[in-house]
Amino acid sequence: MKLKGLLVVLLILAILLPLSSVFQSASIPYAAFAGTGQNVVVVAKEDYVFARVVITVQPLASTPNVQVTGGSVLPAITFPNGTTRQVPVDTTYVITLSNTVVFPFSQTSASGPGYQVSPGTPVSVQLLSGQNFTLGIDNSIPGIHVFQYILTGDATITVNVLGVSL
Repeated sequence: MKLKGLLVVLLILAILLPLSSVFQSASIPYAAFAGTGQNVVVVAKEDYVFARVVITVQPLASTPNVQVTGGSVLPAITFPNGTTRQVPVDTTYVITLSNTVVFPFSQTSASGPGYQVSPGTPVSVQLLSGQNFTLGIDNSIPGIHVFQYILTGDATITVNVLGVSL
């Protein structure tokens, strides 16, 4: 009976040990970024990662004690599918990026403008300030998905990505 109990404990540990590294997170290197003009949020992930992207946009015009030289421009966000939304008030966007494979047979490393992913860091996020939306990101890398969220106007931007490797 003790042997069966020990085997059950070892089985549970064998199952839970790989799960300790399945949760991934990334965020822009600063708590919040006050951007003017055009900024690009680049999110990259391995295809076996299920991720949740949280982008919070706060227009600078509605921020107390903040003045932008020359007046404030109302921010807008453009999603990877081309949809553009004006952001007149504080808004949080939660985007789900599903995984396309469950068991990766090969793991890829890739880097480019605004991202760097590898098996050790399968989720990457970076905010590129003052960039235009024609970064030339190669979306044809097998096993890697790269998404661009374009933010124009004057706003404080916060980005967090939470991922699970399934």
